[in-house]
Amino acid sequence: MTTEVINLVLPLVKLILIDVVIGLIAMLILGTLAKQKRAAYAVLKRNFLGYFSNPTGYVFLCLFVLLTSMAAFWPHEFFNSNLANLDQLNYWFPIIMLFFIPAITMSIWADEKRQGTDELLLTLPADDFDIVIGKYLAAASIYTVSLLFSQVSTFLVLLFLSLGQVDTGLFFANYLGYWFIGLSMLSIGMIASFLTHNLTVGFILGAAFNAPLVFASMADVIIPDRGWAEFVGQFSIPAQFDNFGRGVISIAPVAYFTLVTVFGLYMCMVLIGQRHWSGGDDSNTMFLHYLARTTLLLVCVLSLSYFFKNNDRLRYDMTEGQVSSLSPVTKKLVRSLRAERPIVVEAYISDDIPEQFAQTRYDLLTTLKEFQALASAGGARLRVQIYDHIEPFGEEAQRAEKQYGITPRIVRVRERGAYKDQEVILGAAVRSGLSKVVVPFFESGIPVEYELVRSIKTVAEPSRRKLGVVTTDAHFMGGIVMMGGSVGQVPKQPIIEELEKQYAVEAVDASSPIPTDAYDVLMVVQPSSLNPTQMGNLVEAIKAGLPTAIFEDPLPAMYEAVPGTGMPKLPNPLSGSTTPEPKGDIQQLWEVLGINPPVRAGLTGIHPDIVWQQYNPHPKLHYIMNANDEWLFILEGPDEDSDFLSDDNPITRGLRELMFLYAGAVVPEENRHDVKITSLVKTRGELSGRIGYEDLVNQLQQGNASFAQLRLLQGPPLGEQTLAAWIEGVAAQAPQQSAEGTSEAPSAADDSSRVRAVYVADIDHMHEFFAENRKRPELFQELDLSVQNIVFVLNAIDVLAGELDYPAIRSHEPRHVTLALFEQQAEEFRQKAFEEQKAFQDEFNREKQAAEEEMQAKLAEFRDRLERLNREGATSQAKRDEYVRLQQQVQIVTEIQNRKVAVKTQQLTVKRDRKIAESQRASEAAILKLQNRYKMLAIFLPPIPPLIVGAGVFVTRRVREREGISKNRLR
Repeated sequence: MTTEVINLVLPLVKLILIDVVIGLIAMLILGTLAKQKRAAYAVLKRNFLGYFSNPTGYVFLCLFVLLTSMAAFWPHEFFNSNLANLDQLNYWFPIIMLFFIPAITMSIWADEKRQGTDELLLTLPADDFDIVIGKYLAAASIYTVSLLFSQVSTFLVLLFLSLGQVDTGLFFANYLGYWFIGLSMLSIGMIASFLTHNLTVGFILGAAFNAPLVFASMADVIIPDRGWAEFVGQFSIPAQFDNFGRGVISIAPVAYFTLVTVFGLYMCMVLIGQRHWSGGDDSNTMFLHYLARTTLLLVCVLSLSYFFKNNDRLRYDMTEGQVSSLSPVTKKLVRSLRAERPIVVEAYISDDIPEQFAQTRYDLLTTLKEFQALASAGGARLRVQIYDHIEPFGEEAQRAEKQYGITPRIVRVRERGAYKDQEVILGAAVRSGLSKVVVPFFESGIPVEYELVRSIKTVAEPSRRKLGVVTTDAHFMGGIVMMGGSVGQVPKQPIIEELEKQYAVEAVDASSPIPTDAYDVLMVVQPSSLNPTQMGNLVEAIKAGLPTAIFEDPLPAMYEAVPGTGMPKLPNPLSGSTTPEPKGDIQQLWEVLGINPPVRAGLTGIHPDIVWQQYNPHPKLHYIMNANDEWLFILEGPDEDSDFLSDDNPITRGLRELMFLYAGAVVPEENRHDVKITSLVKTRGELSGRIGYEDLVNQLQQGNASFAQLRLLQGPPLGEQTLAAWIEGVAAQAPQQSAEGTSEAPSAADDSSRVRAVYVADIDHMHEFFAENRKRPELFQELDLSVQNIVFVLNAIDVLAGELDYPAIRSHEPRHVTLALFEQQAEEFRQKAFEEQKAFQDEFNREKQAAEEEMQAKLAEFRDRLERLNREGATSQAKRDEYVRLQQQVQIVTEIQNRKVAVKTQQLTVKRDRKIAESQRASEAAILKLQNRYKMLAIFLPPIPPLIVGAGVFVTRRVREREGISKNRLR
């Protein structure tokens, strides 16, 4: 069997095993019932077989399967969210039940009254409880069989669309919740059947009695006060089902549905037992008695439901990726907070969320609800307020903007092949007393749990750790620099803005000694640009044990204004001098760190070698952005054992992929025992090596360096190259002499004076390009690029500062199961469109080059004549006149040909853009057609199995009816 087949079969087998176990438990219960309550079992058997021996029952069954499939897969949001789950069915299921449940319960007792068999049942040697429980179990069995048909068909659709990666735990929890919904609604629907002998009235009353439980979640429509509306809404079926919908089984919803079921059955017992006291002398008294008992029971149901809702301590996340639970680190951190006042989290989420943010919205709601559960269990002083489905100009949106500055963001989205701008509200505010942190917008690429936990900890503990950013020519804190011979303003880098959300960030001038007790951690970008005094002060701070993150790049490709390691400093625009300052000796820093990067001497100084690696998992980058071997991609494949990203250090543990550009190598210095150097990031040994700085730069400056030319200069592979390393000082130990002259055990040096640093031989990986790639990875879909460079930097700062919780929280990213089959086929369409667009671009380049060559050919004749006259010299007036005339002709012909080339280029551009647009439209149309085909299959195939079973039952019944009848009576 192939791997694909195994992936499809195993989840189905797992689900079947779960169903079999539950079925065996149900059979055990029914077997016990058959022995202990024979009358109840007889009623159950009669009603159950009667329902499924009639083809009408199968019609309702087919209709139920059709409706559940339609609710699950027909809404556009199913493919829009790209999640292989039942979110759409979760929303519509209670409404479907309003029609299906009365169809089952309307005949439970009303049909007995209509046929006059109710008196016969009541004369059986059984009490009222036997009759009621038998009827209820029959209805529950009918509903369970219907649900099993729906479960199997829906699971097969998700299994097919996800290529076998469906989350069985989440799916089972959803259907367990559906089962509890049905059990509670059946008991309420039976009340309606006991009140009438008319089936139609029984159906209508059954829907009417259940409607309040379904629509209580919309109480804000008729209750203006939001607090009361939320109080009423928590007793609704959708609100209680929410945990099941997220794959969490907890005590609160189980208790709620059980209590509702008990209440419904008790009401049925009262109604069937009223024959004993109605019409008697004390009928009014008994009515008031049972009314009081019913009212008291209802109060108990509501009170206990409210209690369990606010004390939901027993919870189990059944999702396979633990999508619906907080990480253990988050729970520990939140529980350990000692805020003086309760922490309030208010989230604002707009009604219409585009595809790119569907998973973010899901994660946000799940995380907030888990915080609610944590608070209700007494694990934290948290109060969570969710404003969901708000309109951009609604009351809640206005309050969010006025109080917290959370405004709708204009997001460029692509839906159904068309681009449009959409306003999206997806923010939150966390406050405690006067402290407040606002997340104006949850970006799709940043883990929601991390954003919220960081905000919660910040308001709970207002004092932040201090991060000092050493001022260098990189100007990461912003400043005035020389750019292209002119003075320019450099904005603060996005990585600094991200760090400011967690740390108190200060600029550090290394011109004077750096106080080691003033900062928890130091960050220095391109220390080679420091002057000798600044370099000395930095080295002394590192030697004194100040944790430092060092980023040094031999060739900053994305920061053109930043000098490389061996390049001279740029002039200071504020000094008024055009002569740059001298640079400090970077080798002093390397010596303290115990590293010896391979360097080569150049005209401007020493230049570290550049690392190359012949490995590119993103081939589109080569065509679109001219990526070469010096673009380093560090990731581990699923079947690789190499530790390219170290799992032993929390900085890189859990990271998927990093990307560096023109990075240097970190090589430990030989015979250094006072420092321990651990590789964090390294390349593939058999595919990587080093190239000289000047060799590479000279080749790149030619403008069209080919792969072959670069690889010729690169030379053979040299083995693994370390790009980033953790450097930690080892305590020096020396034997001490005792009074008798003997050696005693060595004593360790003071830990505070040890070197603690992270050295990264690149700064390009922190560029705003990668910050944007982290925030909005969907914008880079065409590049197939999603790297974690910014997370790597944040982890490095956190670990150096002793904040070990945050790297663990960042690594807890919910792994949602997506529609892999649809993604795969949609990607094929997009790849085809990309190839077509590439062909269009190549055709454009060829035709444009041909037009330019034609122009040059026409000018060549005149230039040759001009060159001939130049060689001969202006010996006569006639030749001078001819020379001037030829120059004028060259100028005229050049202008004419330039206009022709411009017109031709414009025509080619319009032609190319039209073809590209047509290719994109064709690709989107094909994807939309693919969606519709899967929708049709997902909706109309599931009802076929129950339809076949129903047809078989009908044929079998007809055959049995004709048995023993003479042929002359058959028609």
